[in-house]
Amino acid sequence: MVTLLRKLFIKNYQDVDNSLIRGKHGKLAAIFGIITNLLLVLLKFGIALYGASKNNWIIPLALLGDAINNLGDLASNLVTLIGFKMSLKPADKDHPFGHQRIEYISGLIVSVFVVTAGIELLVTSIKGIINQDEVIYEISSIIVLFASSLIKLFQGYVNYGLGKAIASPSLKATYLDSLSDAIASSLLGIGAIISFCLNFPYLDSYMGVAVSLFILYSGFMMIKETSNPLIGEATDKKYVQKIVNEVLRYKEVKGVHDVICHNYGATKIFVSLHVEVNEKEDFPYIHDVIDNIEEDIKNKFGVDITIHMDPVCIGNKEVDQTKQRVLKTLTSIDKELTIHDFRMVKGNTHINVIFDIVVPYEDKNFNEENIKAKLNEEFKKDKIKHNFILRLDRPFNE
Repeated sequence: MVTLLRKLFIKNYQDVDNSLIRGKHGKLAAIFGIITNLLLVLLKFGIALYGASKNNWIIPLALLGDAINNLGDLASNLVTLIGFKMSLKPADKDHPFGHQRIEYISGLIVSVFVVTAGIELLVTSIKGIINQDEVIYEISSIIVLFASSLIKLFQGYVNYGLGKAIASPSLKATYLDSLSDAIASSLLGIGAIISFCLNFPYLDSYMGVAVSLFILYSGFMMIKETSNPLIGEATDKKYVQKIVNEVLRYKEVKGVHDVICHNYGATKIFVSLHVEVNEKEDFPYIHDVIDNIEEDIKNKFGVDITIHMDPVCIGNKEVDQTKQRVLKTLTSIDKELTIHDFRMVKGNTHINVIFDIVVPYEDKNFNEENIKAKLNEEFKKDKIKHNFILRLDRPFNE
């Protein structure tokens, strides 16, 4: 069904790496949401007012809350529509990396709408419990609630399909919102049946509390999902490893480290990394190889990439043995520790051993002096003194 909608309304719908096509997916989801949510708002408000007219104008809180929630969804659809439109703006001097992160902001605004609706329903429901408002649901209300649940499930299905096609956090948030609304409406429908069959007039407010707590939980989870890309979450490990593996295909590359991926939108990713090359290689030749790697990665992954070249000593027995001893000492302290940019500078009285240590984020108490003490203990019997110069790194994409 989603594929059919894409075919009908989006030309070249499969070209999801194209920001224009991506924007059209977002617009289609937003317009579909606006139409369905407007229908639900009018239907629920109408039924709520009809029920109130037959019950001394006491409005069914749970049904009213559900209608208000759909009104919030309608507003969030408008925000999504505007967000996708703005995200398509090209880069300019004030925003050299483009405007795609506006999509994340629109997703965050949607989440705030959901939380606000949950708080309003919770307050109203608690007041209903205190005031002991009596509400008996009509058959029409029950039918509307279950019909609403089905519409919301279909809405969620469409948002999920479109969001998956373009890997959109904004549409993912909208999908989760639709799913939570469908569950909420179903629970309200079940409660309404119980209220109708057992003539239990106080159930409405309690159902309102249950639904509001569910909406609040969903809203806060959505805030977490949509704010992470704005804060700066790590790029998917498998995606980063694919880039690293592609770089390592080149025989001139002896190692890769310091990989950093910056996400400025789903199709706007910047990568920087360091490659280790043999220090004896012809530098103009290696520079040409690096240029080819950058072009290769850009074409295959659609990212902007900058590669820094680190010349290292290859095939030197003394350097290799020293490196293995250092690594053995470090892993005896913590198996997660790794090293790179290893080099040795010989002097008349000592050898400078220079390298970077990658320290896991979980290791909060890493002590450089303790590391040096362990290394000095390992090398103290050597004829020449070793002076260890360390630099601490963090695994940006692990």
